[in-house]
Amino acid sequence: MTARAIGVFALVLALASPALAGPANSTIGGKKLEQDMVHSGGVGYPSVLYEWWNKGKGNLDWGLTGELVYGDWPAAHTGRFIKIGLGIDGMMRWHLATRKHAKVTNDIAILARPGILISGNRGDTFTFGIMGEALVPVSIDVHERVSVVVGGAFLIKGYINANQNNFGEIPLLFRLGVEIMANENVAPWFYFDLGPGIGFGGGGGGADVGFAWRLGAGTAFWGIRNRNKNTSDSSATASSESAEEPAEEPVE
Repeated sequence: MTARAIGVFALVLALASPALAGPANSTIGGKKLEQDMVHSGGVGYPSVLYEWWNKGKGNLDWGLTGELVYGDWPAAHTGRFIKIGLGIDGMMRWHLATRKHAKVTNDIAILARPGILISGNRGDTFTFGIMGEALVPVSIDVHERVSVVVGGAFLIKGYINANQNNFGEIPLLFRLGVEIMANENVAPWFYFDLGPGIGFGGGGGGADVGFAWRLGAGTAFWGIRNRNKNTSDSSATASSESAEEPAEEPVE
C-alpha cells in the first residue's frame, strides 16, 4: 500500500509540470551534489530535522544534522520512547557510480552517519544515546522531475540511562522514497524505512526481535540567496549603465 501511494504521488506530480530537469541535488538518495551548499528540512517520526549539506572534493559530500527527537531514536523498534531530546549527526556520502540506461539513470552511494542524543525518557531520567548508521542509497531517475530512491541501512544504537538499565538496538532497514523537482531551487522529498530490528540489554533475558521503522517528509532547497542577489545586482548594473549613458548631441 505504501509503495503504491508513493508511486501514484510521484506520477501525478511528474505529469503536472514536466518542463525542468530532474532533482539536481539529492539529500536522501545517491546523487552527487551539484551545488556547493544545500539545505534540507523535514518532519516525521521520530524527529523534526534540519540538514546542512556541503559539496566536497571528488565524490565526497558532507554535512551536519540537527534533530528535535520525540520518539524511539533513530528508528522506532521496541517502544522505549524518548520523551524529548536533541540529536546531532554527522554525514559523509561517497558517490560510487552513475549508470545511464535508455530510459533511466541510476546513482549509487554509501552514506555514513554517526550521531549522539541527549534527552530524557518517559521515566523522566537522563538518557544519552550514541548511534552509527551505514546507508546504501540508490537514486533512480524515472522522469524529468522525479527520482525514486531505494536502498538499505544498517544501524546500531545504544542508550545509557541514569538509574535504569542500559540497552541497545540493531535495526536493518529497507528504504523506499521519492524526490521531486518542484522548481530550479526546491526539491520536496519523502521516505519510508522498514525492516527487522534486534534489541538487547535492558535487563531482559535475551534479544527482542521485531519490526523497526522511520519516515519523513520535507524539502531540500539551494541557491535562493544567490539568485536574489544576482537579480538585484543585475538591476543595479542596468540602472547604473542607463544613468551613465551620454545624452545625444542635437543634430544641426
